[in-house]
Amino acid sequence: MDEPRKRILREIKSRDLELKALSLAMGRNAAYLQQFLHRGTPAVLKEQDREKLAELLGITEVDLGGPIRDNVFPISATACVIHEYDVRQVVGGTDLFTPENRLRPWPFNAGYLRDAGISAEPDRMTIIEVRGDGMSPTLGSGDRVMVDTYDKAVSQPGVFAIDDGSGLSIKRVEKVPGKASLLLIPDNDRHSTHEVGEGVVTIIGRIIWAARRM
Repeated sequence: MDEPRKRILREIKSRDLELKALSLAMGRNAAYLQQFLHRGTPAVLKEQDREKLAELLGITEVDLGGPIRDNVFPISATACVIHEYDVRQVVGGTDLFTPENRLRPWPFNAGYLRDAGISAEPDRMTIIEVRGDGMSPTLGSGDRVMVDTYDKAVSQPGVFAIDDGSGLSIKRVEKVPGKASLLLIPDNDRHSTHEVGEGVVTIIGRIIWAARRM
């Protein structure tokens, strides 16, 4: 199965959508996506179908095998491309950075990253989606954050992406003085702070930048 089909199936599963309803929303017959995904008919989506399906799923046409256009990803010689990864596909103890989990490229102006004190090494940085309200109001569900995967130094408190054994989450992390343990601190008062042993969590990296729709 090719990548566009895999991506559609991941989106449908994560959003608990129905093929029939999506097909009808595209203006096609109820079996259209079922045939496309599992029978290979049509072999590729027509441009108008690809555009509509991308809109319904909240992704780009590039994610569905469409061409990269200048007005979608204005990548130039001065751009640094940082990739977003799908945290919804990550369960406790699994690797976030796999080809199957890679979503879309984010082109950043290299000068902007330099002025902001952010490394322009694309292998060092990644973009992930915030899930849940644990870090509200600092970060909301659906926000995107940039993670410096080389900075795991919890001796300097900050906001980190972590794997706590049940999946990926974002918390303030502080080392407890004199103990081999960490404090996992949410910004939302309705969530509790937890003290855990250092070996219980895996530090993915420090959150250094965020984007949200106002």
